[in-house]
Amino acid sequence: MKSIFIKIVFFISGIVILGGCIETFAPPEVTSNKTFLVVDGYLNIGEGSSIIRLSWTQNLTDESAWTYEQNAEVVVEGDKGSRFVFTEGSGGAYVLPQQIFNESENFRLSIKTSSGKEYQSDYVPYKKTPPIDSVAYKVAGDKSGVQVYVNTHDNTNQTKFYRWKFEETWQYQSALISSLEVQGEDIVFRTDDIHNCWKTMASTSILIGTSVKLSQDVIQDLPVTFVNASTNKLLIKYSILVKQFALTQDAFDYWTDLAKTTEATGGLFDPQPSLVTGNIHSITDSDDLVFGFFSATSMAQKRIFITPYLGFYPTCLPVDTLPKADAIASGDLIMSDYGYPDVQYITIPPSCGDCRLQGGTNVKPDFWR
Repeated sequence: MKSIFIKIVFFISGIVILGGCIETFAPPEVTSNKTFLVVDGYLNIGEGSSIIRLSWTQNLTDESAWTYEQNAEVVVEGDKGSRFVFTEGSGGAYVLPQQIFNESENFRLSIKTSSGKEYQSDYVPYKKTPPIDSVAYKVAGDKSGVQVYVNTHDNTNQTKFYRWKFEETWQYQSALISSLEVQGEDIVFRTDDIHNCWKTMASTSILIGTSVKLSQDVIQDLPVTFVNASTNKLLIKYSILVKQFALTQDAFDYWTDLAKTTEATGGLFDPQPSLVTGNIHSITDSDDLVFGFFSATSMAQKRIFITPYLGFYPTCLPVDTLPKADAIASGDLIMSDYGYPDVQYITIPPSCGDCRLQGGTNVKPDFWR
């Protein structure tokens, strides 16, 4: 949610054609300094904490860091008298530890910002998510990548509307191995592995599905993502964690509209986007917009590992062969040494020998196997 709205107040496409000339249309909504609250999160009625993240929109010309709302009051209230107070964490996150909820209650979110603005959601029902049956994959016939699918069902026929998110984690390696490192004025064997790394990325697309037109509440082989071999995510080992959420029809309609607005537009003849705000409203100013949709649901998740060995190993060349003093002064990594007694050191660019420089970490994830 935050990644969709944080830079956008309104998305407006306008082209003015006069006398064969095209003029840029910059409506005031795009350049205005007015900001609106963005609410990202849900009441987790299953295992784990509930997290509500609050931030503020920015206009399209603002390149500063995201602005999070601090010192707010965040409360969830049940229509039968229950009340749950969230505690502020970091990065605009407000956290509620795992609780026991009354399944017969409806819940609403209330927010009071540090400046005194108050917001409130509609009441939403308790919606339990069925487990994921399986996460499967199929290697493309031309070896161009892997298509990932999800399967689920609800024997009670109560879910009907679903949403999925996913996290990808993959292992990768630097092109060359640095087996030596500089410590002070000496060169010693490297103790940390900077050849093997892991990188994790969360999905940003909106992935929804429904069985409402089927005789049974079954989702079969719904495409989650296509992992292209050209990304080298599939070269050593790849893992995907698929997260599933049950939705109400109102929530499904919201995510459907939001997907159309953020993903289906781009051309002159595409459907023009509309303003999608959700079920949260300002109770202090009816003209004050707020973006987000509050739900009370649980999360089901399933992880799989894939090792199709698709992609290409990176290549790199050593920089130089240097005596000890020059190797230390060079600032490059040291791949190995050779020769005796006049030892020489083979140096390599940091980008060739330190996998962490590609945005990952050399700390193996706890779940990795």
